[in-house]
Amino acid sequence: MSEVDAKEKRKRDFERSLAGPSVGKAGLVRDQTEINRIIAEASKVRKDEELTEKITWFRNKRDSLMQDASREKLETDADRILLEVESTRDLTQTIIHVDMDAFYASVEVLMDPSLKGKPFGYEARKFGCRSGMAGFIAKKLCPHIILVPLNFDRYIAASKSVREVLLQYDENLMMASLDEGYLNITGYMAAHDMAAVDVVSQLRAQVEEKTQLTISAGIAPNRMLAKICSDKNKPNGQFLLDFDRNVITRFMRDLPVRKIPGFGRVTERCLEGLGVELMQTCGDIYTHRAELLVMDHWFNFRNLSKAYLGIADNKVAPGKREERKSVGVERTFRDKTDNEEILAELANIAEELEKDMTTLQYAGKTVTVKYKLHTYVNKTRAQSVKRYISTSAEILPIAQELLRRELPLRIRLLGIRMSTLKDLTVPESDGIQKFFAKTSAKTREPTPEPIDLSLEDDDDELEEGDFVPPVTKDHLLGPVCPICGKALGPGTSNQDLNEHIDWCLNKDAIGEAKKRTPKKPKKDPDKKEPKGSMMAWLKGK
Repeated sequence: MSEVDAKEKRKRDFERSLAGPSVGKAGLVRDQTEINRIIAEASKVRKDEELTEKITWFRNKRDSLMQDASREKLETDADRILLEVESTRDLTQTIIHVDMDAFYASVEVLMDPSLKGKPFGYEARKFGCRSGMAGFIAKKLCPHIILVPLNFDRYIAASKSVREVLLQYDENLMMASLDEGYLNITGYMAAHDMAAVDVVSQLRAQVEEKTQLTISAGIAPNRMLAKICSDKNKPNGQFLLDFDRNVITRFMRDLPVRKIPGFGRVTERCLEGLGVELMQTCGDIYTHRAELLVMDHWFNFRNLSKAYLGIADNKVAPGKREERKSVGVERTFRDKTDNEEILAELANIAEELEKDMTTLQYAGKTVTVKYKLHTYVNKTRAQSVKRYISTSAEILPIAQELLRRELPLRIRLLGIRMSTLKDLTVPESDGIQKFFAKTSAKTREPTPEPIDLSLEDDDDELEEGDFVPPVTKDHLLGPVCPICGKALGPGTSNQDLNEHIDWCLNKDAIGEAKKRTPKKPKKDPDKKEPKGSMMAWLKGK
């Protein structure tokens, strides 16, 4: 590949990463490359120097570790982990993922039939528009798009009607949002002597009859596969993935990485740091297993193995309050540069956050201020306090101090988020500790302990489609590293947390990283392993 071609490829890859969830949407009538270009130009993103440094550091780290390691041993160890993961496969449960078709738009059409077939909601997706996209970018992609105000009371009422139908099939219905959820229909199938496809067809017909809304569904042995399958025959369709190990592994081997729930542009761009730019399908996870295993600390090879093999959780249960990680309020606007205007906006956000905290009955210990620069780079600054707080009077001074350190700024989004939450609906036991806790809350001012959780670019923000590492409930007893997702335990001091974050970010190593092209092992991707060998079995051949 010539230098010019390589440069053009890097440009296309970068534009594709910026497009985020717009990549690979079904039913596009516009060229995907053109959509990516328009989003990149509209975003006015400057040269992504920070990302380049990060990728360079990953490549150099990979090369350094590979020099001191045996590829053969790494691949053997990787195969052993794959076998361990394979041993956990469970094909006994029938899970379905239901996804309302263009839910918000469809509800609006019910209220205003004149909108049907016009470019808003799902119709606008054909031109590359997506949920959460700035209005002016959507208009560049689809100049004749119709923007309508949000009516959440209608959406909530419609969602409730859909849930009433779904609960007839699984009382442990797990709603992921207003318009999607998971059900385990194993028991229903047995009780009514029905096949899965018949149950789902019946369910979809009931939803449409009751709500006049259509629903798509995926049927598979676990939640991850069911969610992937629900997108196969959209809109108003269903797809069954055979409950067979060989069928599943072949299905995953050829599946684009972007189709895996949670594997968004952040994961994709991080994988690029290993120099595996050609990684397009899950099968490439196996091809590059040595590199991925040697970088296990950053990429969690066991989770990647599960994705490659199509293995995931098949437990379905309603979400619990204590599982909530944060409560936040964000506002977007045209560029703001005036310091006083920005701080006034922050005060309004703090008041709105207090209302949400009161309604949801939560208090928190960590205040995070998020802002988006005019260059569309997201940044966050956070600080923890020793006790739980929830009012604007307590939150705002901390948020103001965090933001003042960054001024002057030119921003287009501002938000405050409370985390390390406490559920106030859970009763506390009486005693001297409870008495002092109440007294302290009334008499003491907040005593913030600075924790600079500086996320230097949007790679560290969790956005739609991003891979989220598993986090245990231990985070309720101690801080969680925002880079690697590890719960550090209740005894972790602010200094310990900062040292851990600095180690994860490797800022010094990034600054000293030298740009160099990684050496890729020559390997014939079409080479077939001997029939019946472990390698052939792992490859799904």
